[in-house]
Amino acid sequence: MDRVLGWLFKQVEVSPTYHQERCLATKATGCRICADVCPHTAIRVRRRVEIDPIDCTGCGICVSACPSQALIPRGGVVPPDVSLRCSQVKGNAPSVVCLARLRPTDLLRLADPDGRVRLGRGACDACEVGAPDVPERIEASAEQARALARVLGLTLQVEVEHVSELEAVAPERSLSRRELLRGSTASAKRATASALAPLEKLAGADEPRSQRPALPPDWQDTLSLLKSAGLKPETLVPVRLPHVLDGCILCPACTAACPTDAIQRRFEDDGSTSLWLEPRRCVGCDACQQVCPVRVVQMDEPVPWGRLDQDRTLLAARGGSGPTGTTPR
Repeated sequence: MDRVLGWLFKQVEVSPTYHQERCLATKATGCRICADVCPHTAIRVRRRVEIDPIDCTGCGICVSACPSQALIPRGGVVPPDVSLRCSQVKGNAPSVVCLARLRPTDLLRLADPDGRVRLGRGACDACEVGAPDVPERIEASAEQARALARVLGLTLQVEVEHVSELEAVAPERSLSRRELLRGSTASAKRATASALAPLEKLAGADEPRSQRPALPPDWQDTLSLLKSAGLKPETLVPVRLPHVLDGCILCPACTAACPTDAIQRRFEDDGSTSLWLEPRRCVGCDACQQVCPVRVVQMDEPVPWGRLDQDRTLLAARGGSGPTGTTPR
């Protein structure tokens, strides 16, 4: 009977959506991080990731741990509101199943014009939805969000409280998001609204229709935020990008493992071969570094904005013209 009741309750989907084309487990990397971190043994990794819709509570721990963002929280965009509670906390503030599912851009979206975010959590050590280490996972996401906020010239203060009830914070006066975007507030509020405006786009709306894997929504949001900030090329941004040392044999290992098709080999008419990176498609999952048979791939973080904001970057070349490897500029 418990199994039947569990099945009925789970018809309200809480498990994350799975994007197999971005999954490192399907690319011979041996990745099984999502299964290892799942506190409910709801995930099995075979040729693809399988999520049991009955055992999955929707906590989002696997989402935050997935290096290639192949798992996306179900339920869409987190509403813009300074207060947010988990499902174990009472009150009229907006809620999510578990705060562990929050991504860095979610926290920026939640922030008020002064950069404050208030999160209400229950007793994580006794929670049947999440796990005891949820507070640490929230802090890891908050630190990434703060690093991004600093680059954008914003401040971010994330307050996580262990409470039984959390009420929505009423603003001093009603102010719609449309008003913020129109610039009807003070300059600080206008700056925040302008930076967050790209997050209102539907995930994937700008992705061209092709056979290439769609970029993860959180990565698209991050790129939009950085692009909107008008950064100088030398400004360091908190992202990871690979570079290749001398000794690259131009084998297909990294291109086959890349979950977003960011790395490609080119064969020219003159017999030369080159390895190229599309920086804006790289999500920094480290797959290329892990599978490189000659260990010449290294990951850099942070990197200059000018290096990220390029159409293509030469990683290595052989024959014709060009070196056998390059170092980051």
